[in-house]
Amino acid sequence: MSQNVPASFQVKFLNNVEMALQLQSCPLLGSIDEQDDAGAEKVKVKDIVGNTAAKEADTRHGRTEWGDRTYDGVWLPKPPELYDADLIDDADRLATSIDLDGTATTGAAGTIARARTQRILEGFYGPIISGKTGTVVTPFPGTNIIPVTEGGASGAQKMNVKKLRGANKLLGENYVDKELKKFMILTEDDNDALLSEVPATSADFKGSFGGVVEDGYLKKLLGWNFIHLELDNPLLKSIPELATDGSGYRKTPFWVKPGVRLNWWKRLRTKVGEIPEMRFNTGYYAGTTLASTRTQAGMSGIILNEKG
Repeated sequence: MSQNVPASFQVKFLNNVEMALQLQSCPLLGSIDEQDDAGAEKVKVKDIVGNTAAKEADTRHGRTEWGDRTYDGVWLPKPPELYDADLIDDADRLATSIDLDGTATTGAAGTIARARTQRILEGFYGPIISGKTGTVVTPFPGTNIIPVTEGGASGAQKMNVKKLRGANKLLGENYVDKELKKFMILTEDDNDALLSEVPATSADFKGSFGGVVEDGYLKKLLGWNFIHLELDNPLLKSIPELATDGSGYRKTPFWVKPGVRLNWWKRLRTKVGEIPEMRFNTGYYAGTTLASTRTQAGMSGIILNEKG
């Protein structure tokens, strides 16, 4: 792109997209661990050190019993950049179109927010890449899936309290620290199904189940912090397919914060310039490069739910 557009336009566009992202950002940020490492095509995002039982010194002057602790790592390969690009009629219009409420700013910010959401969920549903050099690929374990029939007499069930209890039990049986903050995505249909249950509307709802409802949306229940997001949104590209199993059931994700790790190669890249081939109309570009992964299998899971 030509540099004839004043530099102030580029600075204003970058600053205003960043401001808009604060207002309509990815809802999953804050629920996962993050790091910035742009130094390689494949980065190590977590060291996994195995747990061992304590040894007992039951004799005086006895020999030391050495352990055999395991050491592993989780890796992330750099994915392609996701971006938004469009043309503006001329530079004068661009100057007025990139304010906080302008179409260029809000459009780019919305696309980048969805791109970030897409990459995080792709990492959640995808395999864990581990090993000393990041060559061991482990798919999502079937043992970490709460069945669609949970909580009903027969047949497929929508989201229900029994499934939430099952998710808690799964984490507990994997020895996940109970002090860690737990997160789960709810769609509109999941939220409605939970609110339809007696425990979610009874007088002792808050005391017995730790329930919090704001503006008709469940925020907390049984220790879960809910993130409201439509997994079938076609603008999330690959996610509607990844979030649906072979029988058409919704794969509702849940995790504890250290159970998902995000790496940023580039949080936000913007460019504004005149394009000679397009009669010197002004184009803008906004991109982001990131990827995520589950870290340890026992720290996350999936609930299968019948779609409404």
